[in-house]
Amino acid sequence: MRIMKRNTLLVVVAVALATQLYAQKRVSPGIRAGVNLASLSNINADFKTDFYAGGILGINLGQRYTLQPELIYSRQGANNVLFSGEETGEPDRTENVTIQYLSLGVMNKFYLVDGFHVLAGPSLDLKIGKNFPRIDFDDEDYGGVDLGISLGLGYTLPIGLTFEGRFKTGMLDAFNNDYFLGLFDDPDDISLNRVFQLGLSYSF
Repeated sequence: MRIMKRNTLLVVVAVALATQLYAQKRVSPGIRAGVNLASLSNINADFKTDFYAGGILGINLGQRYTLQPELIYSRQGANNVLFSGEETGEPDRTENVTIQYLSLGVMNKFYLVDGFHVLAGPSLDLKIGKNFPRIDFDDEDYGGVDLGISLGLGYTLPIGLTFEGRFKTGMLDAFNNDYFLGLFDDPDDISLNRVFQLGLSYSF
């Protein structure tokens, strides 16, 4: 009974604190969405136009600093990826590659003047879908993660609407390993996600 009362008290205190912070505009939930211009490094391919969307939570920790956790669904990859048929004796071909991620990020926003800000932060991107072409073996692995680093600029209006541009690079092989035989000239090369993001966010 004492444990129940203590847990109830902790929940009440947490809710009261969150309500107070929200009332003071210290915590501002919001949404974020826009266009991805994505590609993959070390391969012959074109940029892929797709989208991202998700939720954000701005935590105001100072007059010019906001910590912003994010949960974003992002479609990335590249178009017209050239696959060599040298290993299999088949003709070369091109494929559009799509990789879907659920991105858990923590952005650091530093406000400069009149709504302008710069941002930077890491993310853990969980691979939740892909359309990798099959080569000589089964393609049943939808797992995998990427570590990302984002840098960007933005401008926030007094009503809470933000215009933002970011560049994001992955730090791990987008294909998890040497998944595509014949894709790279050097089998030791890896292919990293590279994404330009242009979009809007709105904080309530």
